[in-house]
Amino acid sequence: KKPTMKITILGSGTCIPNKTRGSSGYCIETDENLVLFDCGNGTTWKLDHIGVGYTEISHIFISHLHPDHTSDLIPLLFANKYPYNRKRNRSLEIWGTVGFLDFYESLKKAYKDWISPDMLIIKETKMSELKFSDFNLSIADGFHSTESNIYKLESKGKSIIYSGDTDYCQQIIDISKNADLLIIECSSTDDKKIEGHLSPRGIIEIANKANPKKIVLTHLYPICDEIDIVGLIKPYIKSEVIKAEDLLSINL
Repeated sequence: KKPTMKITILGSGTCIPNKTRGSSGYCIETDENLVLFDCGNGTTWKLDHIGVGYTEISHIFISHLHPDHTSDLIPLLFANKYPYNRKRNRSLEIWGTVGFLDFYESLKKAYKDWISPDMLIIKETKMSELKFSDFNLSIADGFHSTESNIYKLESKGKSIIYSGDTDYCQQIIDISKNADLLIIECSSTDDKKIEGHLSPRGIIEIANKANPKKIVLTHLYPICDEIDIVGLIKPYIKSEVIKAEDLLSINL
């Protein structure tokens, strides 16, 4: 049976260089679209690792404007400007949070038309609901150090939530209720918690209130590879818990 959606983790790390974890990037394949959540460094070249052409990406949804979530927009757009033997046959829509239009214009000042490929559409939104050909997108406010979106993508009765970077907040609970998959940041242990980010205690509380079927822990700082981060969470919740790894795929 063909899955409703395939989710591949392109980058499960942070701004800290790591030989096994790139910065934030997630590819969602639906019947009609190829979607990216965030585009941190390393995202573009990993698309080739999973057999996805860079000109096939239909939508990119940026959670916030920090470099580890946006820096690979530059090589991705540059590649689409010169598609070599891959011709884009549909538009590329890139959506960001408040300030994204100014952010893109700043990139154009630096890179001129090198990052202005044909068929590019740039938008920013804090709208709560968007409808596309075979998926719907809901947006909630994250609780981070800057404007940050939490995204919920629904297709054919299945739902994926991507937390982006956020601390504990009611919005992540509300949008994650009974979700099939919650991709949630787990930046550090409780004793080294970073303001604006989540650690196991907050994830346990969110999971017990939202009851998602499956949780993927991501945005992992190096400390999370030094301990059993899943073991700090799984005994206290009902959800299945998976530790993210780059190039890991999950079918829904």
